[in-house]
Amino acid sequence: MTDGLRAAILAAADAIDAARGELGALDGAAGDGDHGMTMSIGARNVRRRFATLPEDAPDADLVRAAASAMGGVGGAIGPLYAAALGAIAAELDRDTGGEPGIAIARGAAQAAEAAVVRLGHAAVGDKTVLDALHPLAESLRDSEAAGRPRSEALAHAVKAADAGVAETAGMIARIGRASRLGERSRGQPDAGARSFAIIVRALVDWTGQGGVGEDRPA
Repeated sequence: MTDGLRAAILAAADAIDAARGELGALDGAAGDGDHGMTMSIGARNVRRRFATLPEDAPDADLVRAAASAMGGVGGAIGPLYAAALGAIAAELDRDTGGEPGIAIARGAAQAAEAAVVRLGHAAVGDKTVLDALHPLAESLRDSEAAGRPRSEALAHAVKAADAGVAETAGMIARIGRASRLGERSRGQPDAGARSFAIIVRALVDWTGQGGVGEDRPA
């Protein structure tokens, strides 16, 4: 799936660039407003790293390159993405190959979630990227248990991530700069959760497996 994964990740980078203003505005409501710029720099770094990789680079190497690219953007979000993507790459290394299925996606999401928790020490409800990542992982677990078709499972996962973003609007931030605002951090979705959901939707939409319209957070 190498060619497909490369193109899907680049499509996600384009989606992040397109959302730069939105992400900056969300972050500006509770932070310093640089999330859109930071993620856009990460997208640029990913493109540069991919340009140096051979066309037949294994999937795990592509994800490791994306991890390295995101790790170079600094701030809090860069290391989190680097850790999450590194964990996903390790999960892909353990895969024996074949057509990608929900078990692989579920394993990758679980590995990413565990890495984010280890590094960021956040919990669900703290108004962070975890509030979109956790419901996505839960949705994939449920779909695998229910034996849902891949397209249906991915559609459910995208909706779960979007729903998680919407829920952050009612949360009080407990991690990072926004935590200093206390009750005033309530009222807008978390920028980090939103950017994650944008990436997930772009990845799924590129594969043609999304099957859903976007449920944008309020």
